[in-house]
Amino acid sequence: MFAPRTLKFTHSSFKQVNLSKSLAAFNNHCVQSKMSLKDIREIFLKSVEAVQPQKLIEKEVIVHQNTLTVRGQTYPLEKPCYLVGFGKAVLGMSVELERALGDRLQRGIVAVPQGIFENYEKPAGSRVEYVEGARNNLPDEDAMRAANMIKDLAVSLTEEDLLIVLISGGGSALLPLPLPPITLEEKHDLIKTLAKKGATINEVNAVRKRLSLLKGGGLAELAHPCRIVSLVLSDIIDDPLDLIASGPTMPDPDSAGRAFEVLKKYRLDGELPHSMEIALRKEKRVVGGRRAIVDGEYEHVRTYVIGNNRIAALAAKREAINRGFQSSVASTQIEGDVCEIGRIYAALARELASVISDPSDRDNLEVFLETFAEHFRVDRTFIREVLDLDYSRGICLIFAGEPTVVVTGTGKGGRNQQLALTVAVELSKLSIGSADVTFLSCGTDGIDGPTDAAGAIATSGTPEYSGNVRPEAYLENNDAYSFYEVYNRGENLVRIGHTGTNVMDIHILMVVPK
Repeated sequence: MFAPRTLKFTHSSFKQVNLSKSLAAFNNHCVQSKMSLKDIREIFLKSVEAVQPQKLIEKEVIVHQNTLTVRGQTYPLEKPCYLVGFGKAVLGMSVELERALGDRLQRGIVAVPQGIFENYEKPAGSRVEYVEGARNNLPDEDAMRAANMIKDLAVSLTEEDLLIVLISGGGSALLPLPLPPITLEEKHDLIKTLAKKGATINEVNAVRKRLSLLKGGGLAELAHPCRIVSLVLSDIIDDPLDLIASGPTMPDPDSAGRAFEVLKKYRLDGELPHSMEIALRKEKRVVGGRRAIVDGEYEHVRTYVIGNNRIAALAAKREAINRGFQSSVASTQIEGDVCEIGRIYAALARELASVISDPSDRDNLEVFLETFAEHFRVDRTFIREVLDLDYSRGICLIFAGEPTVVVTGTGKGGRNQQLALTVAVELSKLSIGSADVTFLSCGTDGIDGPTDAAGAIATSGTPEYSGNVRPEAYLENNDAYSFYEVYNRGENLVRIGHTGTNVMDIHILMVVPK
């Protein structure tokens, strides 16, 4: 079985940084038990294990004799087929598919994140060529080389061929091929600016698709009339196939003006290079013209979502129950600004702790949950489930999704570390006395922003500081990584390296009676 070299948590070494000496006292105030930290880490790990791509492929795809079967739909393998892939999770998918296909696979080209082979063994004797690129999830020349190779393979295929396309989150950065005359640098700068301004993944992808040769259905168009089977690991809420990795095998439903609407919203429409203005104002040109579309999908393409964040969230719930917690999945559709989400999570912890100290407060909790449900798109059955919990025992609520951060500072971190520190700061303001609160926010891909952490863990024991060492200052400078690197000697940072999968973020809230 293909498996990562390591998939475990390691504590960072204590790194000296230029901070006030009072920060040394920081580490003496960590009142949360190591057991709580261990529990919440292991619960998160189980969620990641549940969406390991090789397991999902093994479950969904069957190769028998000269037939490929996906969920009961069969595809004849009259001649060896081809394989391409791009994204943070496609390595495991590719390895498992090659194992199943054997000599039925002619050739493969798969773009994977730079550094992934630090955690995984590179397949020996493979018919698949793996190209590393997109360091820190940013498109680069290596990723563009892989995209060109994939394009050249696609246009060479015929009606008798079968192309299997593996798609996962991170695929947009690993499949960069700007429409001429746009340069990679121009496109990269624009997308980076959009992200810093807090644009949602849907908005970013709307622009990406209009500026790309392969995204927005471009790959499927170029490969026509070759038959295509797309296997997708979703990293976007509600699994919108046209947005995952910017939809290279799906028709683009956005109007030609959608990208301009996004750019105008973030006041970037007046700063575009001339090359982009030309591309955005023209109807996207595709070699050979538009293809037939049936029920929202190209006639020669079939797409299957083989994994998403709900699978990961349910696995986390099972592990929490196995560890003695009462657990429920609240929502798999968390999105919005981390500042607001952090405040809501802290307020939820306070309401749960209030019922622990006074069971008659369930009525107030119900009123809070009604508002909470509207904001977080929570299933109504969750409210009754939470109200029926035994509050004398530990409670563990699971959330999944992908918030956003408006970057205004110059620090180091990612949305998960920013969210964890926001929750820590808000918890310190609430002075919860009846329970210990632990909150984890981590990316299932193992990488949070341009850091070596998947995310971080907040606790109700994080103290406030006076003078020039304040958690709020790190938040304001978007520098949560520097805070957690030193706080509690780095033990609240979650470092696991590339996980080989990607289904957005997992948030875990534990409230345990003191």
